[in-house]
Amino acid sequence: MAANRDDQHTEVEEEEKEFEFHADVLEGILSHVPLVDLVSASRVSKSWGDAMSSSLRHRNPPRPWLILHAHAAAAHAYDPRSGVWIKISQPLMPYAAGGLRSSHSSFVYILSSSRFSFSSDPLNLEWHHAEPPLVWRQDPIVARVGDSVVVAGGGCDFGDEPLAVEIYDLKTRAWRFCDSMPGNIRDSPVSSWLSIAVAAEKLVVADKASGQMHSFDPETSSWYGPFDLRIGEAKSVVSYNIGCSNNILIVVAFYQIENVERVKIWRAVGDDFECEQIGEMPLEYVARLKSDSSGYCSSINVRVGGNVVYVYSDMWDVEEVVACELVVGGGGCRWWSVRNAVARKKTAEMWVYTCAEVGIDELQRANNVRFEYEVSSRS
Repeated sequence: MAANRDDQHTEVEEEEKEFEFHADVLEGILSHVPLVDLVSASRVSKSWGDAMSSSLRHRNPPRPWLILHAHAAAAHAYDPRSGVWIKISQPLMPYAAGGLRSSHSSFVYILSSSRFSFSSDPLNLEWHHAEPPLVWRQDPIVARVGDSVVVAGGGCDFGDEPLAVEIYDLKTRAWRFCDSMPGNIRDSPVSSWLSIAVAAEKLVVADKASGQMHSFDPETSSWYGPFDLRIGEAKSVVSYNIGCSNNILIVVAFYQIENVERVKIWRAVGDDFECEQIGEMPLEYVARLKSDSSGYCSSINVRVGGNVVYVYSDMWDVEEVVACELVVGGGGCRWWSVRNAVARKKTAEMWVYTCAEVGIDELQRANNVRFEYEVSSRS
C-alpha cells in the first residue's frame, strides 16, 4: 500500500511539473496576443485565465492607448502593447452629430446651449447628461477633478464674465459658481491657448506660451498661483504642455535653440513646481513632428496616461505620433513613433485625442462594442 501511495504521489508531482511547463509556454504565447483577443482567450478555462493574468502582469503588461475620436459613430485606438490600430464601433454614440471635445486624458465632453454631456471612463462607454452651465461659453476649459466637473473661462467679453468658473457636482447633480479664473491669464482664457492637467485632486492650468501656471482646488473653490516653471534654458522655450503621469505633473517643453528644434520632458514636483528633467526626444523623432508645408514643428500637443506620453501635431500633413514611456524608478525614457495613418486620411473631419489606460476589465465591460484591426506601423 505504501508503494502505491508513493507511486501516486510521484505521478501527481510529474503532472504538476508538466502543468507548470505548459503554463509557462502558454504565458509566452499569450504575451504576443493583442489585448482585445485576450478577452475570449481568458474564457477558455481557468488555467487559460490564470496564464493570461500572469502574462499581463509579468511579460507584456497593458500600456495606455491613444484614442482618436471623429464626429462619427467610431473611434480609432492605438495599442502600444501590440503596435496596432483598432477601430472601435459602438451604437448610439452621443457625439455622432458632432461637437465632441477633450481637454485631458480620457475625458471627453459635448457642450452646447441646450446640453452638457461628458464621459471619463477609458473607452468612454458611460456618459453623463446634465443641464448646461449658466454662463454661455464658446471655448472653455473643462476637466473632471474627483467628483467635480470644472468648467472655466471661455465666456464672451460682452455680457457674461469671460473668466467665470462653474462646478458640476456629480453627487448632487447641481451647478455652483466659484471664484473666477485669475485676472493675469485674462489674455488667454480659451482652451486653445492653455494646457491643463489634473494632479493630486487639483486642476492645473498652464499658459502654453509663458509656462506660467495656476492650480484650482474644487474642495475650497479657490485658485492658487501664479507659479513659474523652473526649467533649464527657459528663454529658449517656444511652448509648454502639461499632463499627469501617475499623479505627478509632467511638462513637455518645445525649444528653439540655435535654430534647432528640441523637445524635453520634465517632472514638476513640490508646491512650487520645481522641475527635474526626465529625458529629451531624439532629434530623429523631433523631425517626424515637422509639418511638410511649413518645415517646422507647430501646433504640438500631448496626451498622458499612466507612464506613457504621446506627442502629436494638429497639422494635417504630419503623419507621425511620437511616444515616450517613462521608465519606472527615474530611469529616463523609451522613445518610439507610430504612423498616424488614421487621422491623416484626407478628410474634413476634426479629430479629438484622448489617452486611456485600457485593460481586460474595461474590454470585458465593452458590451455591444465591435473592435476591428487596422493597418499601422511602428518606427
